[in-house]
Amino acid sequence: MQRAAIAAAIIGCTVLIISVQSNIAEKQAELQTIQEQIDAYEAENEDLTRILNSGDTDRYMEKLAREDYGYAYPDEFRFYDTSRN
Repeated sequence: MQRAAIAAAIIGCTVLIISVQSNIAEKQAELQTIQEQIDAYEAENEDLTRILNSGDTDRYMEKLAREDYGYAYPDEFRFYDTSRN
C-alpha cells in the first residue's frame, strides 16, 4: 500500500513538472511576442519624436492624410490603375 502511494506521488509530481515546464515555454513565447511589439512601438515612437522635434509636422500630416486616409486637395485629380484587377 505504501509503495503504491509513493509511486502515485512520483507520477503526480512528474505530471506537475511537465505541466509547469509547458506553461513556462508558452509564457516565454508570449513574452517574446510582446517584446517584439514593444520594440516596434518604440521605433515608431522615436520616428514620431524625431518628426515633432524637427518642426516638420505639416509635411508629415500631409503625407499621413494622403497615404493613410486617401485625402486630396480639392483641385487635385487622382487616377487609379484598375487594369491590375
